[in-house]
Amino acid sequence: MITDDPFKVMMTPVPAVTKVEARQLLTAQYCLSGDLEVLRSERDQNFVVSTDSGRRYVLKITNSGEDPAVTAFQTEALLHIAEVSPDLPVPRVVPNNDGDKSIEFIADDGRSHVVRLLTWLGGTPLLYADRVPGYASMLGTCLAELGHALRDFEHPASGYALLWDLKRAASLRKLVHCVDDADLRALCQRRLDRFESYVLPRLDGVRWQVIHNDLNLGNVLVDSKMPGVFAGFIDFGDLVRSPLIIDVAVACAYLPHDSNDPFSDVVEFVAAYSAVEPLEPEEVDILFDLLLTRSTMTILITHWRVSRHPENRDYILRSEPTAQRMLEKMGNEDHAAVRARLQAANNGH
Repeated sequence: MITDDPFKVMMTPVPAVTKVEARQLLTAQYCLSGDLEVLRSERDQNFVVSTDSGRRYVLKITNSGEDPAVTAFQTEALLHIAEVSPDLPVPRVVPNNDGDKSIEFIADDGRSHVVRLLTWLGGTPLLYADRVPGYASMLGTCLAELGHALRDFEHPASGYALLWDLKRAASLRKLVHCVDDADLRALCQRRLDRFESYVLPRLDGVRWQVIHNDLNLGNVLVDSKMPGVFAGFIDFGDLVRSPLIIDVAVACAYLPHDSNDPFSDVVEFVAAYSAVEPLEPEEVDILFDLLLTRSTMTILITHWRVSRHPENRDYILRSEPTAQRMLEKMGNEDHAAVRARLQAANNGH
């Protein structure tokens, strides 16, 4: 039975598979050899595999705290996208020598992990690339296309308890005490209050489907030489069945904001998204609140994780300053005026 504890995976240590073990696994299961490079991850262990033939892959060793059914859900979603939208650049699942899409691996420490091999997508994370004019439109269009690819995908594990699932934001009240700054702590409390009183009652009335749920700028690849050209989506580890508008809100929460017009990129993103997938008025009505709630979640979860792993503070808090600025600078905006602007973008004005 899938656990309903969203904290379980985050409290389970990251896999500790050595490079020696990983190389042995690659040779035995995939007949591959080459150089391995560690990729940092929130809860799993990933290696970039550069083979002797020049091809590259990602070896994903899943956290032992993640239910295998959830890992299978993520795998099946990638397979579904490959079938219905073969031109959409996402990682492809590479079967092992026996044709299996995933395998069980018992590490030297005795823990059991689901292991998968995925193709490597070339490109540069948008987080580290120049943001050229029109990048927000590109993101909006591409996320809408990804939503279309996942629209008819169903899986019995899609409703599992995920800590980063925005619709469960109220469950993070227990983490508020981890924020040391009193003003920021009070701000987070107010945002959770607003989510529970205004947003939560409206979620049942909007569209639901499986969503990517983590379109931060580190999970979007652009062409290394032409940063305005989309190259792919990565990191499908936060997939979940949730309101579709949450996918939009999560992406908007990570968009940089100009001091003169803090909503310019958000408006551009929404206009491009809705040109492919028009948003319903009820969805636009709660978008701004969802955006601010995601920023609140980022602050609460990262501060909680730092309290548990102070040695990894810099990596864990990499997104926290953006979230804090979002709450402090945008939280005071007139909600009615923002909603009107988003509705106009949605309507093509």
